[in-house]
Amino acid sequence: EVTFDIDVNGIVKVSAKDKGTNKEQHITIQNSSGLSEEEIDRMVKDAEAHKAEDEKRKEDIETRNKAENFINQIDVTLKEENANVTPEQKAEVQKLRDELQEALDKNDMAGLKTKMEALEQAANAMAQQMYQQGGAAQGNQGYTGSTGSTSSNDDVMDADFQEKN
Repeated sequence: EVTFDIDVNGIVKVSAKDKGTNKEQHITIQNSSGLSEEEIDRMVKDAEAHKAEDEKRKEDIETRNKAENFINQIDVTLKEENANVTPEQKAEVQKLRDELQEALDKNDMAGLKTKMEALEQAANAMAQQMYQQGGAAQGNQGYTGSTGSTSSNDDVMDADFQEKN
């Protein structure tokens, strides 16, 4: 008869009993590779020593991700056909987008932030132009559509109803 017992700490206890001879043996297997107090202290000090570097790296990664997402948004916006945006505006935004991509490729974090701010200002100006002129056109379209007279081809019927109990 062999029994295995594993506790929450990962310690395995195995016992074997021969029923014919009634002999029994036990073995305990435990993980002895736990970290000593000195190793834990060293790791904590190491983590604290590199905290500033880690935060800088995290900030750089977040900036890169923001720049990549912004470039993708600009690409989608530039592909949209919009008569309200002047070719000069599109060219300026495209130029700034290309400069941002170049800074991203060179991993120039300082340049990345300034180029992203410049592109953001140009893109906001372009978006404002799109929405101002687009909103006026939509407003006029909505107005002319609502003043049209009702046509005689409407399939509307008046009906009376009664409730039956």
